[in-house]
Amino acid sequence: MVSTEFDYVIVGGGLAGIVLAARLSEESGTEVLVIEAGKDQTVDPRVNVPGMWPALLRTESAWDFKTVPQPGLGGREIGFPQGRLLGGSSALNGLAFTATSKANVDAWGQLGNQGWVWSSFYESMRQSYTSPSQDADAQGPIRLSTPEEDSEWPKIWKETLIGLGFSTTGDQFSGDFCGGLVVPDSIDPLTKQRSYAGNAYLEPARSRPNLNIWTETQATKVLFDQPGSGTVVATGVQVARGGETKTVRARKEVIVTAGTINSPRLLELSGVGDAKLLKSLGIPVVVDNPHVGENLQNHPMCTLSFEAHNHQGFETIDKLARQDPTAISAAMEAYANQKGPFSRSGANLAAQLPTPPLKPEDQAGELDTFLQSKISDSRGEAKSFAKLHESFVRSIITSSTQATGCYIAIPGFAGATGDGWMAPAPSGGENYFTLTVLLAHPLSRGSVHVTHSSTDASSLAIDPKYLTHPLDLEILARHVQFADKIANSEPLVSHLKLDGKRNPGAPPAGSFADLGTAKDYVRKTAVGAHHFTGTCSMMPKDLGGVVDAQLRVYGCRNLRVCDASIIPLTPRTNPQATVYGVAEHAAKMIRADL
Repeated sequence: MVSTEFDYVIVGGGLAGIVLAARLSEESGTEVLVIEAGKDQTVDPRVNVPGMWPALLRTESAWDFKTVPQPGLGGREIGFPQGRLLGGSSALNGLAFTATSKANVDAWGQLGNQGWVWSSFYESMRQSYTSPSQDADAQGPIRLSTPEEDSEWPKIWKETLIGLGFSTTGDQFSGDFCGGLVVPDSIDPLTKQRSYAGNAYLEPARSRPNLNIWTETQATKVLFDQPGSGTVVATGVQVARGGETKTVRARKEVIVTAGTINSPRLLELSGVGDAKLLKSLGIPVVVDNPHVGENLQNHPMCTLSFEAHNHQGFETIDKLARQDPTAISAAMEAYANQKGPFSRSGANLAAQLPTPPLKPEDQAGELDTFLQSKISDSRGEAKSFAKLHESFVRSIITSSTQATGCYIAIPGFAGATGDGWMAPAPSGGENYFTLTVLLAHPLSRGSVHVTHSSTDASSLAIDPKYLTHPLDLEILARHVQFADKIANSEPLVSHLKLDGKRNPGAPPAGSFADLGTAKDYVRKTAVGAHHFTGTCSMMPKDLGGVVDAQLRVYGCRNLRVCDASIIPLTPRTNPQATVYGVAEHAAKMIRADL
């Protein structure tokens, strides 16, 4: 055994872990260690070139996870990646940088989390990014850019939404945004490289002598002392590094930032979790808390692809997606001049829209029926929190200014196979236009639990329980219907062949007028986004909490969790910006205790 000591030991070199390491190491007298299971790939073009991130999937750069069979999706198992490299998922995500709503964050505070309200959280989030076109006063490390409009699709998208009665202007970071928008990318506008935790936060801090980064190092458990008073104290972390087992001591705190899937796993392997489960696996119980690993939330999503006319000015990414050599060569040449499809995410046209129809009070009685549906009795779930969750979601659903569906418009074919992975572009020469629809605030909640005392990634039962709450199916199906209506609306419809080819499994044109058909399509084709939250929720323990408002783990001292797992009510869209805000907010709290 080799022992080493630091003030703070941060377990997980992903988005939140790197932000915390950079902020805490600003204090020159504070020694910080970051432990990351993956490699340092900060010079890898698959990380830095925005259009190349799909090449990192199904490689050693990503945890290759899979859910248990999902009854709400016809028994399908859904695979998904999570970042396993320095920078975590911020190094391989789809680059979208969108803020959640004021209502969402304020609801966190109303659960009993003092200090977590929109006014203060907004300021923390703004410390993470710089975006002259979006927020001239924000001066954070992450550089945002909005792609140049080099086709007619953005104009047509905006005009179609305006024709349907939606605004396409407004401050999308205000917390009150609803309507059509162009989503900024986490891409440096000067270099056209991905801007993420690894290069924006870590690189400027690497030379600090008090900051240590251990990559290719697997944390196996948190270590504890139990003084005579009975108080449990986290003292360090056991790691596997270079074929050796090492003990790393934390003078002040251990901070777990391993993500929504791996953070509860590490806690359970360390003896923090449901005592019944831990004892059944032969894991000594340190802190009995049945809420560890519960409250897993994620956005279910569906896609609709329509064949598009080959009109001038309405180019798509289909040739590139089919790996056409000429298209790839042209994209590479354009990127050398900081232009073209490799210089942006390609998923910038979006909308955040309320529940269809636009007057939800007309269906209030129907929605109430669904809201009265039986609350699931999953192990460790607090029914009192379930009621608060339903109350929050109902307030969103019945509002004409709060989004319950998030839409992404992509000029080209996009979608997922039945097992959740990216679908290949159809063969042939057709062009496509795709609408992806995410359910912003699902009520279905699941869990993540270890199934064995080993650290192997397969020793997990990941169960998001997609569409197990009937309201989720109801609302997502209505948004699928509305996506079809958008495609049938001018001027967009003039550029689509509605009677042409569509994505596999899509019914014939006009079929979505029947809500039952839309629901059947959702059950058969929906998959999960990669937006997992909630498994170490921040709220009072009697509501189902794992950490308090200071992110301290209940039942022990000197142990915190800080990543997407602490978010008790999932953000309404891509969580990247929200997690940066969480990490910046946490850094202030921790530094206040120094």
